[in-house]
Amino acid sequence: MVKFDKHLVLNSLWHHGYHHNIFRDIAITAQMSHLKNVLKLVGCSLELENPVMVYEYVDAITLYELLFLEGNHDQNRKSLSWGSRLRIANEIASIIVFLHSEFSTPIIYRNLSASNVIIDQNSGVAKIMDFSLSISLPQGELEVAGAVCGHSGYLDPEYIQSGIASQKTDVYSFGVVLFQLLTGKKMSILNGKMIDFTKIPHVETNIEEGSVMDIADPTILEEHGVEIRQQLEDYLDLVKKCTGYKGEEKPYMIHVAKELRRIENR
Repeated sequence: MVKFDKHLVLNSLWHHGYHHNIFRDIAITAQMSHLKNVLKLVGCSLELENPVMVYEYVDAITLYELLFLEGNHDQNRKSLSWGSRLRIANEIASIIVFLHSEFSTPIIYRNLSASNVIIDQNSGVAKIMDFSLSISLPQGELEVAGAVCGHSGYLDPEYIQSGIASQKTDVYSFGVVLFQLLTGKKMSILNGKMIDFTKIPHVETNIEEGSVMDIADPTILEEHGVEIRQQLEDYLDLVKKCTGYKGEEKPYMIHVAKELRRIENR
């Protein structure tokens, strides 16, 4: 993505084999551009060698950069208070719920990661972008088969094995994002184990072995101490539910969003 002028950004959409999904991205983004938590689409051009989409310019940084890039670590921790993390989680959840419930047939995002969430550095608002991998459920169906795609570390193991996507596919990816917001580390969860990608070889730890006070980003505890322990425990319980192995073990996003709001207001 490059800055086009002070109002717009130009995004090249040559997706290494996903070129045919550009039209899907345009169609979905255009229908969601009125939402404050979606990067607003201003226009597009399909006549160039590499088709582009033009977005409203936002002075933003990706959630990935905020959480994981070493150079940004200290200066950005101030903007990532526990309250800010909960608000970001709620804003992301609102868009996934919209995809799952506000179209004629539910749309599965399949592309949720810290890289596809940007944070407006002026307002702090979280915005989602890039719907090129999204797929609609067939009318009256709860699942859809297709090529497995998405970001490594965020993919539901059940989806990887079966190639069948459902609303629970997005719930799993969202659970990983929730976990990263809690820990402040590039981590994932697989079969109840925490996987730390910052260490080579990757370190796996049973999620039940440590307390939430050991898992949480130290900056959260520096800010609040033990006074928010119950809130953190409820949040970690929600992470575990979202990243359960079997689809029936995971809640639907609308219930996840409701629980997040309860935790935020606790």
